[in-house]
Amino acid sequence: MIIKQNLIKFISLILSLFFIFPVNALAQSFIDDAANYTVRFRVLVDHPFVEDTNEDEIIKSWLGAGFVVDKSSGLIVTNAHVSGVGNTFIKIAFKGERFINAELIYVDPELDIAFVKVNPKQMPKSSKQGILSCSKTIKSGTAVAAYGHPKDLKFSASRGIISKQRFLYGNEVIQTDAAINSGNSGGALINLETGLIVGINKATIEESSGIGLAVPSYLVCKIL
Repeated sequence: MIIKQNLIKFISLILSLFFIFPVNALAQSFIDDAANYTVRFRVLVDHPFVEDTNEDEIIKSWLGAGFVVDKSSGLIVTNAHVSGVGNTFIKIAFKGERFINAELIYVDPELDIAFVKVNPKQMPKSSKQGILSCSKTIKSGTAVAAYGHPKDLKFSASRGIISKQRFLYGNEVIQTDAAINSGNSGGALINLETGLIVGINKATIEESSGIGLAVPSYLVCKIL
């Protein structure tokens, strides 16, 4: 009887490892792919609009992230608070590449979404296009990774889960416990089960511990 129970435990362990390893390998490949469609943002402004100021302090420059959504046309999405709402000088850089000029072509401060465009000929051959999830819902508990450049730690990921989709401050957001820090804004929130991008990293709730927010990717699909 004891031998039979031990055999059952052993078989269960082998089966669990059989399923865990492929899942972890897939998650790693999705994170590796993100390095090829994610970019760094460097934004400068001489005469900022009100939306580009912070409590009477004029911000002259800032950094952030974004990712390619259409490689053929050089289209990159980010947050509006990363791109600025206008009158900004935007440069982006792929991993291992120099900064190049980008043109702001669409901005929605309310949704916190912006699109910039670069010359496709200046994009590295290794660059890829991120694949968006255009579904309106994502299950709570789904494993995700927030990708970007947190605290200028370039091209790195933090893992967590989807806590909930909710309306907050009048906007629809995805709540996650994946760490989102300054520099992550505009980067991809990646579903580690499918590799699809489910959101754009947005912010962390002030004075909270591990409450990150992202803009749902289906809103980007609608704009596109």
